[in-house]
Amino acid sequence: MVASFLALRLAGTLVALGLLTGPVTAQEPPPELTPFGAIRAGDQNRFIPEWTGGLTAPVKGYVDGQRHPDPFFEDPRWFTVGPADLQRYRVRLSVGLQELLKRHPSFEVPVYVTRRTAAAPQRIYDATAENAKTARLVENGLVVRDARVGIPFPQPKSGAEAMWNHLLRWRGGTVTALDGVVVPDSYGNLALSRYRMEWFPAYSLAADAPAALYLKRSGLEPQQVAGGVLILQDALDPIRRPRAAWFRPPGDTKVLRAPDFAYDTPDPTTDGVRTADMLDMFSGMLDRFDVTLVGRRSMYAPYNANRLEAGNLTPEDFLWAAHPNPAFLRYELHRLWVVDAKLKPGFSHPFPERTYYLDEDSWQIVMAEHYAPDGTLARYAEAHGMTYSQVPVFAPTMEITYDLSGNRYVINGLDNDGPPPVFGKPMTADAFAPESLRTTTRRR
Repeated sequence: MVASFLALRLAGTLVALGLLTGPVTAQEPPPELTPFGAIRAGDQNRFIPEWTGGLTAPVKGYVDGQRHPDPFFEDPRWFTVGPADLQRYRVRLSVGLQELLKRHPSFEVPVYVTRRTAAAPQRIYDATAENAKTARLVENGLVVRDARVGIPFPQPKSGAEAMWNHLLRWRGGTVTALDGVVVPDSYGNLALSRYRMEWFPAYSLAADAPAALYLKRSGLEPQQVAGGVLILQDALDPIRRPRAAWFRPPGDTKVLRAPDFAYDTPDPTTDGVRTADMLDMFSGMLDRFDVTLVGRRSMYAPYNANRLEAGNLTPEDFLWAAHPNPAFLRYELHRLWVVDAKLKPGFSHPFPERTYYLDEDSWQIVMAEHYAPDGTLARYAEAHGMTYSQVPVFAPTMEITYDLSGNRYVINGLDNDGPPPVFGKPMTADAFAPESLRTTTRRR
């Protein structure tokens, strides 16, 4: 495939330039690592600073129940990468960002000083250290064994291990959040849909539950989605316990099994821009793709997106017809793990080749590229994350997915005019069982 060839050629160039690093060999002295397996030291040019623990306590001005203050609101923009600067900064840019710069004269990449804010509680670090000794993959990388609570593979040796780190990453405990979804049309008109997202990561909470992760997505508005609820359950052993999904249609009491909400099924909340396995940047099983760990690469990535969390921000303030207003975006230079995925023979998918970029400090996928069968880039996704220091956790505040073949984009996670995310609310697996949909009253 064209995409694979270009990726391999680029990887070889980056290794030669020292911009891409693979796993440390036995002959090399291993660098000092953080609890999550990131390189603790900064880079030679000091553009990437040393990780000193991240934001581990509520920042100045934080009030419980209110929006998280921006600890870096005084940071000036370091420099800007515009369409005319593409060649100069190409090695630091994802293919997706390069494509946006080529297509849109109005798009630019505002680069700020790097802040390594990602952090997690000590118990997550302790569990990660134990996992490094015991965790293993079986069934061709599809099943995790002997891991609990923390990152299972802080020093990954394969693409499957890296992707499982994303799936089982620290999310901040239980999360309840408002999810506003907008797909701007070609005229910039904004039709907003709202959902309530509830995450119960039983794995990281050491909860006695049959699934590792539970998700409930409840429609709030407009009327066409109000009352509709989707439940997903994902397990550590998806071979013996595949993803389970149930759906209650809007305005109905009937609960339907939804076995097809996986892989390439279009996600209706995004008008088909995303597929089911693009939820949360990637979710579901790895069984249909061969995944390869390319190495670590220093790149400009969306990070510390506190500006997008501001309570006085409205969709009209920053959502343009073709892309968001770059003035509200923030990119920083970070080391990212690069994983390539290629569809296995015998399967079909509209995006048979993908590249994922995982933040080394949090294991959050921050960028993803999805290629069409002819090798052209069809979708490009970004997770604009920030560190919620009161938890602490680095997590997306918004996700942006560009439909490059259809010249549109969708943004998820808009909640500026509602309550901020709530972390740590008591939950049980029973609340994510299909029976709960038969007894839950409709809320708006």
